[in-house]
Amino acid sequence: MTRLVASDLDGTFLQTGGTVSPENVAAIARAHANGLETIFVTGRPTRWMRQIQDMTGHEGLALVCNGALLMDLKTQETIYAELLSCDAGLKAAAALQALDPDISFAVELDRHDDSFMVDDKYRPRWEVKHSPVPTDVETMFGTEIVVKLLARPSDRIQQNADEFLIAAQEALTGIVDVTHSNFLDLMIEMSAIGVNKGTGLEKFAMNSGMTASEVAAVGDMPNDLPMIQWAGRGAAVANAHEWIKAAADEHVPSNDDHGVAVFIDRIIAS
Repeated sequence: MTRLVASDLDGTFLQTGGTVSPENVAAIARAHANGLETIFVTGRPTRWMRQIQDMTGHEGLALVCNGALLMDLKTQETIYAELLSCDAGLKAAAALQALDPDISFAVELDRHDDSFMVDDKYRPRWEVKHSPVPTDVETMFGTEIVVKLLARPSDRIQQNADEFLIAAQEALTGIVDVTHSNFLDLMIEMSAIGVNKGTGLEKFAMNSGMTASEVAAVGDMPNDLPMIQWAGRGAAVANAHEWIKAAADEHVPSNDDHGVAVFIDRIIAS
């Protein structure tokens, strides 16, 4: 019997454009009324989570940075974090620079403010209020609180997001966990080896006395693949990447058609 429902945010719980449907918000409340726990599992860093409680009505916990950090949405505090070591980060950067000498880097930190760090070539996908002062990779990993490393290839790399991810996974085997969360954005995301949405959800569930068979998960992008595969019941929204659709036990409507609400109601009915 399902006890916990884990949902990705962007492209899954949130609609295109970052809004949230009343249907999904109401489904969270129905889940709780029927004894189901819920948790968001997202690639977002902590600095992108401040409005999620108000938007979704969910005051509980969230696994962010692809499962590397567990935070309390109400207090915005970190409960625990799996940090990326200096040694692994520098090795990963060097391996990627061998593929593309002009690749650019950024890191997400275990801080609940707007802090993140970039090098002088990195272009954030989303506009930020306060652009960080550019630095180098060695300085980034001197902070000792890095949760996630981001890498964006230069224009000379003529690959799509999936192709670049596959090349990066081969180069980074045994160094870091690597994924991507948007096939329209040529960027990869790296965590400590063995840290991903699947292992993050597993750790949380096990600490709560749950097994995989008691967990349901829904997502849309390659970074969701480990949790879809680990959970006893995995679902893909209709707008999901083909890798997720192939791995999922069931399919639900798209993020714009409140697929998470449909998934939750199926679970309650069953």
